[in-house]
Amino acid sequence: MSEINNDKDSRSKSYFRYLILILILVQILDSYGTVFPGAIPSLIAVEFLSAYETNVVNSIMAIAGAITSIGMYFLFFSQYLADKIGRKRMLAISVFGMAFATLGMFISYNYFIYVFFTFFLGFFVSSDIWLIYVNEETTAQKRALFSNLILMAGLLGPIFMVISRSIFITGTISNWRGMTIIPMIIGFPLCLIIIFTLKETSGYQLIKEGAIQVEKRSFKEDIISIFKTEDRKPYTALLVMVFIRGGSSIYMNLFEKYITDVGTLTQDQVTIIFFLTIFTVLIAYGTNGFLADRIGRKPLLYLWSCLTPVSVIMWVMGALHPQSAFLIVMIGFALSHICFWGSLGILRLITIELLPTDRRGTGVGFRSLIGSLGYTVGLFLSSIVILFLGLGTTFMIFVFGNLLLIPIAYFFVKETKGVELSEIK
Repeated sequence: MSEINNDKDSRSKSYFRYLILILILVQILDSYGTVFPGAIPSLIAVEFLSAYETNVVNSIMAIAGAITSIGMYFLFFSQYLADKIGRKRMLAISVFGMAFATLGMFISYNYFIYVFFTFFLGFFVSSDIWLIYVNEETTAQKRALFSNLILMAGLLGPIFMVISRSIFITGTISNWRGMTIIPMIIGFPLCLIIIFTLKETSGYQLIKEGAIQVEKRSFKEDIISIFKTEDRKPYTALLVMVFIRGGSSIYMNLFEKYITDVGTLTQDQVTIIFFLTIFTVLIAYGTNGFLADRIGRKPLLYLWSCLTPVSVIMWVMGALHPQSAFLIVMIGFALSHICFWGSLGILRLITIELLPTDRRGTGVGFRSLIGSLGYTVGLFLSSIVILFLGLGTTFMIFVFGNLLLIPIAYFFVKETKGVELSEIK
């Protein structure tokens, strides 16, 4: 099978297929854990914050979102440890952590405990260990294809989330805890499967066996080392971009709360929007998978960055018109998701293609850390703006930060299409 990276290690075709299946299950769990907290904020507010008026509740939830985003800082350490103890161990730990965090959310009996376990969930979702796995097992020509294939299959996670929401949350039922069951059912057994059946990646295995000599470094030296590569300047520019993008993305987790506050859509209509939006994300993954290896990474990043503000303005304003709210919000929010996941996919791919094997986990983790820091700063700042201007106006103000990514990428980030990972220094 030509797509297997035979230059590093001989892996059978059947094992490669099995690996892709396991990584798809990991991404299903990951994507479910990533999106489901954003599908229930109005229900959390009703259960735990009903004593406060609307703008105060929204401000509190923005602050809580900033606090929980700090949990994502620990993604850096999980990805850093992927360079130290291996991809396989950290993949298993991440899967177990997601399952355990949702168990904690299930047993939450006040807002503080709920926020704590949402904070803990942030340790493990979007860890990108699976992405390192698949990229180190495939050739440069197939890297974007298989990465986006797994992402597309992983959309079953949001599909399961919407199905779960339609069962547990309707016009008469409000049992958000039921939505935590699927991650537990998938996560705990999957952790054991990874431990007992997966092999370490071929690239990392060469390091373990001494076939690739790497410099032994302290933690501080490891951090410094990611800025001593040949591509340190484009990597630094990429960090600036993910910080800005993180600070501009506050609309993702509070969409449902805004729509509920406006009141032009029912919970059943919101569930339908979530469901239909899942399939439109296939456009982002399919576009990235088909075009990234043909026209390059940067043109797609320009596209997603331009369309993001347009999409958010569309559904924020559209929700205010009762007669056409459902259609406009559905189209606008679908486009927001296409742009959000499309740009994230490209930024992930470029990051991996700028870093050498022995620093890849550390560099990817540091990118996640900077993106989470930007998200935290954005949420803290927005919590103040929300008190005076409300959610909708705040969304529209902050989302324009995405336009700054275009000149930064154009002038400072190199095109990485076709780069051989083994040749990066």
